Amino acid sequence: MKLDFDQQSPLLNITSYSTDGITVGGRLIENPFVLVGNDIHVDVLPPSVSTIETRHIEELTKFGQSIILIGTGATQIFLSVETLRPAYESQIGVEIMNTAAACRSFNILVAENRSVMGAFYMP
Repeated sequence: MKLDFDQQSPLLNITSYSTDGITVGGRLIENPFVLVGNDIHVDVLPPSVSTIETRHIEELTKFGQSIILIGTGATQIFLSVETLRPAYESQIGVEIMNTAAACRSFNILVAENRSVMGAFYMP
């Protein structure tokens, strides 16, 4: 699905998503990645949502954003409170949703100049 927004941000946003991957800044990304500001990180997340551990959330908190969006693929998959503890202890909000919703939410928050990062698994 192609995403269009009226507001333009100087930061990267998601222009489309499909089962083939997620397009950011003209680049199709086919594997899990983290998007924060103008940076795309492909080496932070494990290959599957089911293998996210506390140490991965600790890494996400180091980016210093106030909100972490986690897109878990085609369906919403909740993570345990224990896994998310590093974010909570750092007073960072975490929202977990399916990837389509996370893509849309990420773009809205970026357009609002919010301190947000996205961790995305393919839809």
